[in-house]
Amino acid sequence: MIGVVCHPPTLYNELTFQFKSIPTFGAAFAFTQTHNMNPRFFILLSSLFMSQLLCAQSTAPAAVPSDPEIRKATELLTTKYSLNADQAKQVYHIQLRKHRNMAEIAALQATDIDLYHAKCQNIQTGTWASIRRMLNSKEQVEIYKKTQAEIRTLRNAKRKELYAQKAGKDAVDAAVLAIYAE
Repeated sequence: MIGVVCHPPTLYNELTFQFKSIPTFGAAFAFTQTHNMNPRFFILLSSLFMSQLLCAQSTAPAAVPSDPEIRKATELLTTKYSLNADQAKQVYHIQLRKHRNMAEIAALQATDIDLYHAKCQNIQTGTWASIRRMLNSKEQVEIYKKTQAEIRTLRNAKRKELYAQKAGKDAVDAAVLAIYAE
């Protein structure tokens, strides 16, 4: 047995240390027979493990957003904030991540609208936070703060307008999330 001696020795410790030295499936199967383990149990665990691996590989990746769309958003932010080349590169990666995350949750829009709205809000908040961290001049930060104030004002006005019209919560959430910059 490889490992530390435990008092009293337990099967878990024995299995943990001995499995580190088992190089093949055949040796692992032989191990189950020598330790009075049911071979069916070993086959069942192996099958479950392999099915998990296959399922993880079969999931289709989310649709990759079009590069021109991301480049356009990057150019708009570059001109808005007067970004340098390094900042423009960071904004490109922020926009790429935002579009990829939005593509990943797109299916939720049809199945669970509340979860979709919550995830959209989180993506928007994360994008804003990433952009804010990237800004390093006082002028850039002032433009960012002004934009955030405008968004808050527009969202509050839209929220009041829709509540006055007795709109439902989903409609209000969708309309408020649609008011977005960056």
